[in-house]
Amino acid sequence: MLTDQPAVIDTCVLINLLATNRIDEIVQVISHCRFVCPAVFQESLYLRSAEPAGQPEAVDLNPLFDQDIFTRCAIDGELEEELYVSYALELDDGEAMSIAIAQARNLALATDEKKARRVIQENAPALSLLSTSQILHSWAQAHEQAEIAAVITLIHSRARFRPSPTDPLAAWWETMLLP
Repeated sequence: MLTDQPAVIDTCVLINLLATNRIDEIVQVISHCRFVCPAVFQESLYLRSAEPAGQPEAVDLNPLFDQDIFTRCAIDGELEEELYVSYALELDDGEAMSIAIAQARNLALATDEKKARRVIQENAPALSLLSTSQILHSWAQAHEQAEIAAVITLIHSRARFRPSPTDPLAAWWETMLLP
C-alpha cells in the first residue's frame, strides 16, 4: 500500500481511476480506507465515452460505497469548516473540501490538481500527497505491460489525463504506452 493512513480521494484522481473500469482493484494499492467527500461525489458526474464519438457516460458512485471501495466523509467540526471555506476561495469545492478533511484529520490526500498541490505546499506542507501516476505505478508492479497500457490508454481517452512533465513518474507513464 502507498500509505498506512486513510486517504481522501479528490475529483481528478477519482475520475482518472473510474476511467480504468478497474477502480475496485486499483484503489486497493492506495490505503486500507479511502474517503470521498460530498463535494467530490457531486462533481463526479460523467466520464467521456470509450468511443471517440460516443456520448458521455453518467457516473454512479453508490455501488462503490455499497461495496466498501470508498467511505463517505463529510465536513465535521469548526476546524474542517473553516479550512474548507478558506480553501474554497482558491479552489473548486471538491479539492477544497478534500484538503480540509485531510488536513484536519491528518489523512493522506490523492490529487493531481497543480493549484491544489501549491495551496497544500503553502498551507499544509506535512500533508501526505498521492497522485494518479503513483497509484498506477504501484498497481502496475503486479501487471503486464499490455494490461498497464490498456489502463493508461483508458485514462487518456475517458478522463483526458496525462501526468505533468514535471511528475517524477511521467517518463514511466509514457514508456508504458509503447508497444
